[in-house]
Amino acid sequence: MREIKKISTIEKYTIPSGNNSCKLDANENVVLDKNFLINISLNSLKKIDLRRYPIELYEDLYKKLSNYLMISKRSLVLGSGSDQIIDLLLTLIGRGRRLTSIYPTFSYFKTRCQLHKVGFSEILLSSIDNTLNNGKFIEDAKKSHAIYLCSPNNPTGNQFEKSQILEILTSLENNLVIIDEAYVEFAKYSLTRLVQKYPNLVILRTFSKAVGLAGARIGYMIANEELADLFRNKIQLPYAVNSISLAIAISVISNPEKMEKSISLIKDERERLYRNLSNVKKINVYKSDANFLFIKCNEKYDRILEALENSRIIVKALGNIENYGKCIRITIGTKKMNNKILSIFNNIQ
Repeated sequence: MREIKKISTIEKYTIPSGNNSCKLDANENVVLDKNFLINISLNSLKKIDLRRYPIELYEDLYKKLSNYLMISKRSLVLGSGSDQIIDLLLTLIGRGRRLTSIYPTFSYFKTRCQLHKVGFSEILLSSIDNTLNNGKFIEDAKKSHAIYLCSPNNPTGNQFEKSQILEILTSLENNLVIIDEAYVEFAKYSLTRLVQKYPNLVILRTFSKAVGLAGARIGYMIANEELADLFRNKIQLPYAVNSISLAIAISVISNPEKMEKSISLIKDERERLYRNLSNVKKINVYKSDANFLFIKCNEKYDRILEALENSRIIVKALGNIENYGKCIRITIGTKKMNNKILSIFNNIQ
């Protein structure tokens, strides 16, 4: 009973809204053609036998993913969303251990650390430009067993300089370095091909964001072949991903043109939205390498949320963030959605 009471004190991870409003709070790819995914899903369903375990489907997706990323399939581990892999990694780190991360960052990871009784140390980002003091971070991380960084970071949207991450990897060679690349398709670089060079590097990726399959719940881990083999065969569940999700993912990754076109459109719209919102007075919009914008709303916070709610637009209300103030996060939507956002911001006094 004492343990249950302790668990009840863990901060709840807020699940994005599920209503039929204009949903721009969960960083889903709403630009990708819905009918394209419906057709792929129906065709995939016809090809699978739900009476069977998905052994061949696993192998097929590993091959397709290996070709798409241009890395060995032996470095890949599939999971039921990267969230499920996070839980297994924290089990591997073990209770009583210490982890260094940043603030603000992906709040789910922190709450899972609390559940697994992994100590969580946070180094504040600069509220001016979201930069990280590498020296301070490495100094703290040397007291830890693992580190966690989002690249690009959620919710701030920025990707740290590659040289910074490489310095962390070389300075902390005895630490497990977890790099969450959930939004990397929208960013400047990926560390995917460095997993063999740095044995302490683990990368998390997902089909939920750029690939447009948030509902399919597929994530994957990239690591050196020895660790990936251990994870795949000794730690991960035998069939963590269902047949339908695997089949759909195989089809999408086999035909990446539509996905890549939507990524390009999102990046163009991200820059357009950033430029225009930067002209709105009394707010601060941060440059983004992801598919969302992080906005410090200052004294306009309540008025902005009210105006968006009145227009049935849902964004991520982040509240008061230490060192930043009151902030929101807005997913980059279609051009029509983004125009509506701009109109609302321009009309708020």
